[in-house]
Amino acid sequence: MFHYRKLRRMAADAAHRLLRGQERQLYFLGALIGVLAGVSAVAFHWAISWSEHNIIYRFAEMESPWRFALVIVTPALGGILAGWCLANYAPLARGSGIPQTKAAYFLRFGRIRGDVGLWKFLVGAFSIGTGGSLGREGPTVQVVASFASVVGRWLGLAPRDVARLVPMASAGGIAAAFNTPLAAIMFAIEEIMGDLKHRALAGIVLVAVIAAVIERAMLGSSAMFSVPSHQEFSVVGLVLSVIVGLLAGFFSEGFSWGLLTLRERLKAIRGRWVWAMPGAGGLATGIVGALVLFFYDRSGVFGIGYNDLTDALFGRLGIGVLLALFVGKFLATIFSYSSGGCGGIFAPTLFIGAMLGGIVGKLAGLVDPGMAPMASSLAVIGMGAMFAGVIRAPVCSILMIFELTGDYPLILAIMLANLTAYAVASRLRKVPVYDALLLQDGINLRKFPLLRPSEHWQDLPVNTIMTHEVVALRQDEPLPEAAAKIAGENFNLYPVLDGDGRYVGMVHRKGIQRVAPEHPERVVGDILVDPPVPIVHPDQKIKDVVREFVATEHTTLPVISRVEPGRVVGVVTLHDITRQQFLQEDRAV
Repeated sequence: MFHYRKLRRMAADAAHRLLRGQERQLYFLGALIGVLAGVSAVAFHWAISWSEHNIIYRFAEMESPWRFALVIVTPALGGILAGWCLANYAPLARGSGIPQTKAAYFLRFGRIRGDVGLWKFLVGAFSIGTGGSLGREGPTVQVVASFASVVGRWLGLAPRDVARLVPMASAGGIAAAFNTPLAAIMFAIEEIMGDLKHRALAGIVLVAVIAAVIERAMLGSSAMFSVPSHQEFSVVGLVLSVIVGLLAGFFSEGFSWGLLTLRERLKAIRGRWVWAMPGAGGLATGIVGALVLFFYDRSGVFGIGYNDLTDALFGRLGIGVLLALFVGKFLATIFSYSSGGCGGIFAPTLFIGAMLGGIVGKLAGLVDPGMAPMASSLAVIGMGAMFAGVIRAPVCSILMIFELTGDYPLILAIMLANLTAYAVASRLRKVPVYDALLLQDGINLRKFPLLRPSEHWQDLPVNTIMTHEVVALRQDEPLPEAAAKIAGENFNLYPVLDGDGRYVGMVHRKGIQRVAPEHPERVVGDILVDPPVPIVHPDQKIKDVVREFVATEHTTLPVISRVEPGRVVGVVTLHDITRQQFLQEDRAV
């Protein structure tokens, strides 16, 4: 521990001497994170490719009747092992990684533990390699953001400077994962930060460029998907593009609804076997994938499935195969993700959209054989439309499909379909899927005025920035029980309630930890903070609450309802206020 702290101190001192001035710091960190993003993304790509081809796809290609049993069992066993690792070592590495990265940026000044990135890398590669119907792009974002956060803290950067590394790392992760630097920049703006006005914008561009250069040097400079040459669409083609957009909008809502509904029900399951839930999702995925494999000899339901996706983009698949892969991937992704698997929904969304566009093209060919070649073009268009409907990043989706395929003649049709899908999906569901996933985890980013910079933010009510979820202790609760209850919490002060649930005071974490071992018979009410901590109300202006902080030595104040006197509705901390000030200042560019 001594050597670790000494190394951190030496690194911070060196950074302080070398990186004087914001411009020098920006270029140095941008170059460092760009290299880190490129190398990490390529390594993750290789790890997933190796595990896919040596585990699930090898079983799927076996010339043996046992292959169907193996492709059912393998995702289930992979899910069980992944679930056990995540439950015991890195619960924050579960899921896509993008919602968690976004929450870290807005709520924790970009602080992400380094072991989260390591476990995300290992468990993500294993989960996808054993057949989980998930993608690598979301996990790549969290892996790179985690490493960037560690680097920032090692260099002794201020919390606000560490936070600025998160959107930079996110852009680098997407740029290197997809080989799409322009789309990566727009993704960081649309999805992570929320607007163009940001001091990290130049760093985001720099990181995306460097990460993409490294990815192209190691994996090749061609677009991720090679597609046949397409011609610009006629009026009929544009009409079909709108149809694809409409269908993608509706199916995007169905996908989001299914994923969120199943995840919410599975999250309600508690008990010692909860870590095995990804195994159940893997078993369901295996059954769906085995059925498609049995009837159509296609394994695209498992893993990322880019081989079958490429065939769809070339128009090589019949309508029956397209329909089977569409339904199979749709269901398998919901099962894999909702059960707690480790992987993203970027790649599955593109896969589902390509199959949807191909189906529309094949149906058009049945009506008029002259339109049959359009199945390939509509598959490209469907990728972007489904992405825009699910992810809700319309400009990013347009740029991404263009960079993934290099298919400029279809750009107008892609724009038309993407915006149509986005409009339909937004009308059907107001809350985007990533924000909805955070809401299920008790994190409500939408209650903060984060994405609406304002010079008058201090006049907003404090309930827009306060922490709503807080642990409250009972007045008669024994101190050892209270110590166990707050063991995993990060607050210094905790509200104390009487037998009727009314607020009676605050208790300090250090007081509980100091007194509990020596006097286990004492209760929380014996060590209330004295003099009492000032209380505030949810409708008070932020600037008035700041005055309360100035008048007290405490960094946490209880927020008490006016409507129901005595009811604790949350707490507000100095961290809440400084975070909001940082976010507003970063957008005042």
